[in-house]
Amino acid sequence: MRTLTDTERETGIGVTPEVPADTGIQTGINTGVDAGLDARVDTGIQTSAVPADLAAIDAQLAGMEPISLDELNAQARLMTRVDRKYFVPRELFLQLLSATEDDFKVLEIAGKHRFEYRTVYFDTPEFRFFRDHVQGRRQRFKVRTRTYVDSGTSHLEVKSKGYRGQTVKQRIAHPFDRPLELTGSGQNFVGSVLDTRTGASARPRYTAADLTPVLETVYDRVTLTHDHQRLTCDLDIEARNGRRSHGGPRDVLVETKSAGGVSIWDDLLQQAGIREHKVSKYCVGASLLNPELPANPWNRTIRRYFR
Repeated sequence: MRTLTDTERETGIGVTPEVPADTGIQTGINTGVDAGLDARVDTGIQTSAVPADLAAIDAQLAGMEPISLDELNAQARLMTRVDRKYFVPRELFLQLLSATEDDFKVLEIAGKHRFEYRTVYFDTPEFRFFRDHVQGRRQRFKVRTRTYVDSGTSHLEVKSKGYRGQTVKQRIAHPFDRPLELTGSGQNFVGSVLDTRTGASARPRYTAADLTPVLETVYDRVTLTHDHQRLTCDLDIEARNGRRSHGGPRDVLVETKSAGGVSIWDDLLQQAGIREHKVSKYCVGASLLNPELPANPWNRTIRRYFR
């Protein structure tokens, strides 16, 4: 059993409840013994069956041309880019995968195409980063650790929104087993980015030492690429803060990322009548789990997709 860190004990973020061995919980799987069936008979029941819609998506992805992580980063690193986000019904998402399968490659690692991500967001106790988003400040930040569960790696990232609307992401490697902490080198990194992006003459409104983990999001991600376009597709989003959790929409949250601002999928989604949404997983999750926070910019999105 893994020993909890002090931060996990204090915040509860990142802690998964354990089920005692003798709970009396029934799995609902009939082995055939009690029913008098021959044990050699294959009942067709799977203990961890993938839902039909996910199985269809997985099958479509398996038929696409793969790309490795190194190739993906070399082809479309896109640390400075224009992002657009859409909520796409799974049925339409599957159709668009099929329609673009000859153009886009899918990230593949060890034969997999769908990967679990865990992201811990840091903010001040007053949720200063969150409030900057609500107030629509032209220059704003997100600080987070992102853990790639399947590959066993983690990064500390600072995302900033510039005055021209471009997103700039800077990151460094982070200890895989310390997602809820800003290490000494991590604080130095965050501090240097905040100082640089706010300008040497500006008085910083917050420092790295002010930040604490306030929210964790968990989801599966599929990544597609074509030329200098990148597409991330998030499924089964869940937000947690150690005290409560909230599930996300059945729709796929598709984010297009391109240096020029318009990608093939942007055109296809607009033709299908899917509108772009100004949405932040962090801000929506924080609003859902902290009702005292203002949520005006995302109220319509929350009512439609997260209730």
